[in-house]
Amino acid sequence: MRTDCDPTVELDEAHAPTPAATAEIRRTVRDLLTQWRIGGTAAEDILLVVHELVANVVDHARTPFRLAVKLCGSFVKVSVHDESCRPVVVRELDPLSTRGRGLPLIAAIADKWGCQEQPDGKTVWAAIPV
Repeated sequence: MRTDCDPTVELDEAHAPTPAATAEIRRTVRDLLTQWRIGGTAAEDILLVVHELVANVVDHARTPFRLAVKLCGSFVKVSVHDESCRPVVVRELDPLSTRGRGLPLIAAIADKWGCQEQPDGKTVWAAIPV
């Protein structure tokens, strides 16, 4: 699956790493998905991936971040770039834990996901089918 795209409509915004950013971003992305006529399970999956990626930045990176959401044919690509050079850690799923399910959940929902390390931080992305 190719994950590059050149959409005509996209969201690309900078945010501060605050807990309030998550709810605001969910509303914005929900509105965008409505414009794209994406609803149902696909929309809920995309919103869950957005929530988990943003929550990871707020909880772990604690740096300003940039969220991009792009419609790319049969999938939506969500990416979050933060300014932390700490690598992404995928924890083994512990059914008794109340935390640590974000990346395994993203891996289960997305057709493909990954992390690109850069000199100014990293970008974690996921491609969700629509």
